[in-house]
Amino acid sequence: MAEVGNVIASILETVVEGLIMAGDFFWQAFWALMLGFMISGAIQAFVSKEGMVNYMGEPDAKSVLYAMGFGTASTSCSFGDIAATKTLFKKGAHIIPAVAFKIASTNFVIGLTFVIWALLGWEFAVAQAVGAPIFILIAITLVHLWIPYDETEKARERLIEEEQPVVTDPVCKMRLNRENGIPVEHKNETVYFCSDGCKRLFEHDPDVHTTSWKEKIASWNGWVEAANQTKKDLKMLWKELAIGFLLAGLIAAAVPQAIWTLLFEGGGTGFTQIVYNSVLGPLISMATFVGSIGNVPLAAVLWGSGFAFAGVIAFIYADLIVPQLIRIYRKIWGKKIGTRITIILFVSMATTGIIIYYLFAVLGLIPDLDIAETGAGVTIFGFEPVTILNLVFLLIALGFVVLLVRGRKGTPGDRVVEDPVTGTELTVKNADYCTVYEESIYYFESEDSRAEFRESPKEYRSASSYDHSVSD
Repeated sequence: MAEVGNVIASILETVVEGLIMAGDFFWQAFWALMLGFMISGAIQAFVSKEGMVNYMGEPDAKSVLYAMGFGTASTSCSFGDIAATKTLFKKGAHIIPAVAFKIASTNFVIGLTFVIWALLGWEFAVAQAVGAPIFILIAITLVHLWIPYDETEKARERLIEEEQPVVTDPVCKMRLNRENGIPVEHKNETVYFCSDGCKRLFEHDPDVHTTSWKEKIASWNGWVEAANQTKKDLKMLWKELAIGFLLAGLIAAAVPQAIWTLLFEGGGTGFTQIVYNSVLGPLISMATFVGSIGNVPLAAVLWGSGFAFAGVIAFIYADLIVPQLIRIYRKIWGKKIGTRITIILFVSMATTGIIIYYLFAVLGLIPDLDIAETGAGVTIFGFEPVTILNLVFLLIALGFVVLLVRGRKGTPGDRVVEDPVTGTELTVKNADYCTVYEESIYYFESEDSRAEFRESPKEYRSASSYDHSVSD
């Protein structure tokens, strides 16, 4: 009985340690997660499909360079930026620049560079930054050779159908099912109308009913929409994130260091050892489920335990293929393309590890095995940079919550109108019927009410109408 009790106590101790480590991984990645999801929400709210096609709509060098620039300016979180990648792809970005953005936004950003510098040293920080464009070049070449473009277009169409079943009429602001709307192509986007009347008003002067990104970003409603889109992405991915961080902590706590050491001794010597470690690095990342910036502390542990330079570099890149992200790739692009993208990323990061090793070996930049204690780094006013960043983004997240709560009161769909026939008050978003008469929009609670209005509109015309000229 005593032995059983000891086993149970040991298991509980490991579980508690794993939960603490999971919480630590999440805390290290929190600010980057929030940044990634907020940027994703802003892209959806402020940037039109036309804008994305202009910058990332073609499989050429210009689109890839733009994608790398957008990625560098976005996030350093493999979980947060998948939401942004999905948005860009859904809005019209070609699969080539979309993959380039995905890699750049995780591995070509300043924030991650500083974390690597603090925990692994400047040589690793430079190696990671220099390897990122090499990683991207290999990956997009393989994507071009292995993934049919027509199949990616089908994946985009499926995303639009699945995730945008309800649209808003840009004239009357009524919500309706896409299948029941009247579609009109406008500036590379499809807009939907509830009636021929709204369609005619829109076609007469589209600019009255559309808003540029500059106007959106300077408006309250624009930021409300950004907050809403952020909430939608978090709702879609929170289960994958929770499972990933939980398993990361538990596996990191349960696997003895001796196991890692035993693994590092394989592969022989010379070139075969470098190849072995470059392949092993991503496999360890997949086995430990550690994604985002959370894999950098574990990378320091691996380096301090004797893992090769090439393997550590490949391991840092491998937060792009942890199991929860593989599930999301398959969810976005479908099983076939999602699986191929996973394999492409694996091959690309392992190859990059080999290339960076020999490049740095020639330059004499491979560091000695002398790493400070994991977690040691600079502080600002006694606080670690991660703590300060997390507090900042907690405040920003609180601001987004305020936008969500207060913004609902001012959205067009929540505006209260009156059925001119029955006198019943209802909100625009709950009005199933509307019609246009003399350039004013009227809402009704039933088809019978609308039919009665159409028979003698002058009798019912009143202040309950909605003048489209002041709608926006």
